[in-house]
Amino acid sequence: MNYGWIEIVLFYGGAITFGVWQWLKMDRMLKKTRAEKAAKDAAEREGEGPAA
Repeated sequence: MNYGWIEIVLFYGGAITFGVWQWLKMDRMLKKTRAEKAAKDAAEREGEGPAA
């Protein structure tokens, strides 16, 4: 049995998993930041001043 394939699959599987996890984490953070900015902009447009 060739153990090189097992090593390749485990290494790249871990690398791909880490990359997908980072991408999802950043996607959630960007959505949260954009929602906070949109809420702040909406509050300022309504004349309430900056949201604290």
